[in-house]
Amino acid sequence: MTQKRKVQLVGILFLVLIAGYLSTGFFTVAPDEQAVIRRFGKIISSRLGPGMHYRIPWPVDQVNTLKTTAVMKTGVGFELVTEGQGQEPPLGMELLTGDTNILNIAMVLQYVIQDPALFLFEVEDPQKLIKNVAASILTETVLNLPVDEVLTSGRLVIQDTVKQKTQEALDRYKSGIHVISANIMSINLDPSVVQAFQDVSNARADRERKINEAHSYVNNLLPKTRGEAQSLLLEAQGYKEKKISEATGEANRFKEFLKEYEKSPDVTRTRLYLEYMEKILSKVKKYYIDSDNGKIPVNLRLSTTP
Repeated sequence: MTQKRKVQLVGILFLVLIAGYLSTGFFTVAPDEQAVIRRFGKIISSRLGPGMHYRIPWPVDQVNTLKTTAVMKTGVGFELVTEGQGQEPPLGMELLTGDTNILNIAMVLQYVIQDPALFLFEVEDPQKLIKNVAASILTETVLNLPVDEVLTSGRLVIQDTVKQKTQEALDRYKSGIHVISANIMSINLDPSVVQAFQDVSNARADRERKINEAHSYVNNLLPKTRGEAQSLLLEAQGYKEKKISEATGEANRFKEFLKEYEKSPDVTRTRLYLEYMEKILSKVKKYYIDSDNGKIPVNLRLSTTP
């Protein structure tokens, strides 16, 4: 083999090696991923989308791909376990409420990667950061609420507050993380206050029941009372109209008698006398005295000696 032929073979081999080296710059980003390209450590593309891409092969460019649609989660107050391991009920972190009661609260935060570059290079341990920030905010939030509110209506308030304030803190740290949700897994009272809280809950339930019974009694009594009042008013109105009618009739009757009396006073007076005597005598007990079949008159005159 001549020297020229050797040089040609070396040149071809070199070109093949160069071509092979350059071909390693092709890479693919999956639909649920985003890529970050660094050139000598400096970020030149922070959010490269899905598809086929090219970068200068190593050691010039380096590519990091992250699943930006995958929902990740971390536990606050307990450790999440991986699949296949036994899951024990979360005990939660011990917190003090605003009225100095002790609670154990366990919470789970779900998040996604919003900015791959910030997630990779601004935060050393993202899960630890989320857990510590959320635990601090959870402690502060529960400390401002009484125990009964935490166990009832305050649950949603706590979740929303932890989610919002945790997101604000992560944004200040430029973490590239977006918090999707913050859910309380369990709230457990300290055994020393369980019975006392149960007594308070029972007392409040009794109070609500009594209030509802009172409202029901009032709602049933008021219509009945209004109906009775309306009935009395109608009776009084009827009695009034009756008396007015009777008085009007008596007045008209008196006027008729007066006309008759003016025409013939003696006859009218005698008739009135007989009518009233008939009414009076009909109500008086009467005794009938007979003397020899009525042949001998009976002297009923009573006299007293002076």
